[in-house]
Amino acid sequence: MDIRFLTTFIEVANTRHFGKAAENLYLTQSAVSARIKLLEEYFHTTLFIRQRNSIQLTQSGEKLLPFAKQLCSTLNEAKQELQIQSSEYVVCGATQLASELALPSTLKVLHGEFPDWSVKAEVLTLDSVSRQLHERVIDLAFSTELLKSEEVTSTVLIEKPLALYRIGTLKDEVSADDFVAIDWGSKARDVLLTLYPQLRDAKLRTNSLNLALNNLVAEGGIAVLPEDVVEQLPAAKVTKLKALGNMSAKVYLHTMKQVRRVGLQQLITGVSSFYTA
Repeated sequence: MDIRFLTTFIEVANTRHFGKAAENLYLTQSAVSARIKLLEEYFHTTLFIRQRNSIQLTQSGEKLLPFAKQLCSTLNEAKQELQIQSSEYVVCGATQLASELALPSTLKVLHGEFPDWSVKAEVLTLDSVSRQLHERVIDLAFSTELLKSEEVTSTVLIEKPLALYRIGTLKDEVSADDFVAIDWGSKARDVLLTLYPQLRDAKLRTNSLNLALNNLVAEGGIAVLPEDVVEQLPAAKVTKLKALGNMSAKVYLHTMKQVRRVGLQQLITGVSSFYTA
């Protein structure tokens, strides 16, 4: 059985709400419902009484809950013990944009200041970053969006003002035919569309800054970019069209509030200090 089914069951039992449980676990409500259904099929019983405005544990659910909590706790403790006994290493997980903006400098800090630590770095979805951080599969999580969890400490490592730029041939009009849409989040998108409602469409949509820059250099176009990133385009003609008010690209470092691994807190402090110095 996948341990995530039990963690989902515990979250639904705590919130008594499938939607809230899905939000806390960064899952869709349908995914939460599917996990509970599979768990009920596994135990051949009903775990929740589903009513319009209330979800209650059945007697079977009440009996399962302490065992689920104990099993999850035991497996997490076992994972930590195995990590402590193994060679020193740190696992970094980042969403696509965060990996491009923060991981190169972070890896330089880790290799330079903590040479005895081996580093593993992965690019993940936001849901996977949140889940694996809570399961302590990854030690340092990076994203351009804030994680909603009382168990997590989040620090802004990078904040870069955003503006709309044209790369290549000058044109008078701002057209969707030239627009490369980079996923900077819903707030930045709302500000942009207030200024340029015609940019609801785009010739390219991507969550990769590097891919967007390569396309802009090759074909030209317009895009929302961090103000310092245009310095990476010395060969292309760059025109700043409009600053997006107080909108900025942020990269957050997320770590669990309770750090259990020996030496990990010192490493976290070292990474944070590099960006805040």
